[in-house]
Amino acid sequence: MKWNAGLIAVASPVLVFLALTARAAAPVAEIGGASVTQGGSQTQVANASSQSSAAGAASTDTYYLLQSLRDELRVLRGMVEEQGNTIRLLKQRQVDDYIDLDRRLSGVAAGGSAAGTSSAGSANSAIKASTPTSKASTPTSGVSSSAGNVDDAEKAAYDKAYGVLKAGEVDAAKQAFKAYLAKYPKGRYVANGQYWLGEIYMLDDQLKEAGEAFSIIVEQYPAHRKMLDASFKLGKVYHLQGKDEKAKVILSRVAATKSSAGKLASNYLKANF
Repeated sequence: MKWNAGLIAVASPVLVFLALTARAAAPVAEIGGASVTQGGSQTQVANASSQSSAAGAASTDTYYLLQSLRDELRVLRGMVEEQGNTIRLLKQRQVDDYIDLDRRLSGVAAGGSAAGTSSAGSANSAIKASTPTSKASTPTSGVSSSAGNVDDAEKAAYDKAYGVLKAGEVDAAKQAFKAYLAKYPKGRYVANGQYWLGEIYMLDDQLKEAGEAFSIIVEQYPAHRKMLDASFKLGKVYHLQGKDEKAKVILSRVAATKSSAGKLASNYLKANF
């Protein structure tokens, strides 16, 4: 019995040590159905670190995506601005061409013969038969170069509008010509103003308004030097509107005249009909 008591006394510390060791290795908590030990706490730290890194990577990806979108937006804005500049340059070039052509036609008209005037008159009578009545106010007669004194204010208003057009400011020129025509509906430069307004409307693809402007010249200013030019432009407007029969009638009659507009009408007919 003494031997057994001594054996128990010796074995007790060993048993206590083994019990403590087993307890240290035993699970201390249940998280999500998985046992977590003291060794598992290190895994938790590693997982948290990994999640933090993933979140940081996602934030970085979002940042670079936003930067990429901003860069693309800047490029698109640049393209839109460049296209806008190109359109403005094209409009300016067309305006310059119109003004240059008008200047040359004016020189031809100044040295023209009475036969040219006669052809213009006969062409006008034929063209009017196929031209619908415009929405213009009370008709006025054509104004010849021998008209009386020109009102300084009226001339200044017209010159201002024409100067704005020459400067390439198409939208401002449109408003200036409309203001002139509203203030001087029977002025000396009404036919000229309507002609340039019609050209501007064509530049802006406002074909209905362009046709009305050119029709006013054809119907109300038969003796004006721009009548045949306006008739040619009216024929072009009809063609662009898909009114081919009306276009052919007017263009053919203009082409039959011995005038610069007649040559333009003839070439247009050959190219489009």
